[in-house]
Amino acid sequence: MRDLPALASVRTIYIEDLTHGEDPHLVEGSALVKEKLATKLAQSGRFMVVDRPDQADALLTGVAGFQRWYFGMESFFGLEGSLNTQYAGIGMVRLLDATTKRPIWTHEYETGFFHPTQPVVDRVADQIAEQLLADASSAARSSAPLLPSVNEPTSTEPTR
Repeated sequence: MRDLPALASVRTIYIEDLTHGEDPHLVEGSALVKEKLATKLAQSGRFMVVDRPDQADALLTGVAGFQRWYFGMESFFGLEGSLNTQYAGIGMVRLLDATTKRPIWTHEYETGFFHPTQPVVDRVADQIAEQLLADASSAARSSAPLLPSVNEPTSTEPTR
């Protein structure tokens, strides 16, 4: 969901707790994703991230972080095996109008190519920020007034 005219007018964002009430043992790294997301959005110059919801045009809410699970040989007849740890990024976020709470923009994290040198919280934060910035750029272009082309007359006088 992308309300481009509304997104074009957003300048300030408040990022809520990205565990969204989930058990912090099920969704880990939410605070890190929030911090990295705030840094990336602020560094872009497109948005200002604010400290309080009453200072914001829009609220970023949802769940973002990672889940950890273990797999491998488990205890069998008293024998201990080795367990491997797997991490999966998760993210379902919405940008809401701060006044009406109406959704402006939504994004669901999509797993992609494996990046062994990039931590999972960075992948989640980067994808959310990059998509929001790309959509905000599209929104700004689509809402910009059209300028006359170089070959069009700019006065209302008839051409001869």
